[in-house]
Amino acid sequence: MGILRNYQRAALALIAVSVLALYGAAIAVPAERQQAVAVEWIALPSVAPIVLATLPKVGASDLDEVAAANRPAVSTVAELRDKFSAASFDIDAVRQGTQPVPRLFAEALPHDFKTLAEVGKLKQTFFQMVLPLALKVNEEILADRHRLLLLQKKFASGQALSEDQQEWLAELAAHYEATPSDMPELIRRVDAISPALALAQSAEESGWGRSRFALKGNALFGQRTWNKGLGIVPQQRDDGSRHEVRAFRSLLDSVRSYARNLNGHPAYGEFRARRAEMRARDATLDPYGLTETLTAYSERREQYVRTIQKILRVDNLEELENTRLEGRPIKTTQVLTRSNQR
Repeated sequence: MGILRNYQRAALALIAVSVLALYGAAIAVPAERQQAVAVEWIALPSVAPIVLATLPKVGASDLDEVAAANRPAVSTVAELRDKFSAASFDIDAVRQGTQPVPRLFAEALPHDFKTLAEVGKLKQTFFQMVLPLALKVNEEILADRHRLLLLQKKFASGQALSEDQQEWLAELAAHYEATPSDMPELIRRVDAISPALALAQSAEESGWGRSRFALKGNALFGQRTWNKGLGIVPQQRDDGSRHEVRAFRSLLDSVRSYARNLNGHPAYGEFRARRAEMRARDATLDPYGLTETLTAYSERREQYVRTIQKILRVDNLEELENTRLEGRPIKTTQVLTRSNQR
């Protein structure tokens, strides 16, 4: 599933030495990092190494070319809904806990998604697209968390880590903007996101999948970048502003980046602390409580928090918090793609 991030060998060697010395080195993290997209996504077994890769720069003018290169198969909402129907994907049954979520991962929004006028159908289709993606990302994160906890147990018992384990730990820490020496903090960061919160935020940030950024750049969460060419320039950007809305090769990459943002960015330390408290109580994640920590996510601050909580409440998204993907992680998963961007 992709290739290991091309870290400079010299830096990696220094990191390995630091890990041996009680993991005592801080790891610098590049300002912008994206994961590569593949036509087939390979599910990570519980002890698989983290897979990191560098995504080439994607400019706004390149987005159609990137999408065409994916050799898509699903281009319209009707085709997408047919796929969900064929898989017996009933969102109400999922809410009631009588059906798991099918392993169907939409690679991009259908080009006619913004034509969905019926609110109920729009919301249902949007949730059917995003929920499997959020659960898939959680599977990947929890696989890494499981391996991390095994390494913590091994280290605590006085056993030495192998060279491969040291390298994996160093890369994991770099990915989450942490240091290998601070195991409690790293464990706090390598943790699942709230599916309900991901649904609410993606709905708000993408205009329920109808925004230009979502349709052309697979951007579900409105993440900004100040690296020219990594995103799409907002049409109403203030004079002097340099930010772009970050673009992604797939919707799955967008969700991965969102999870990494919450799990690694300094602005969301309170989010991670609140989640850790919930874990300590062995409680289900509370999306309402977690939302209270996200005032830094938007310039609207408290108003933004109230908006996300309203979506959670109106659409009963808390009912989807404990959903799961069907079966165990499998070797390959079906990816739904689209035939063109226009």
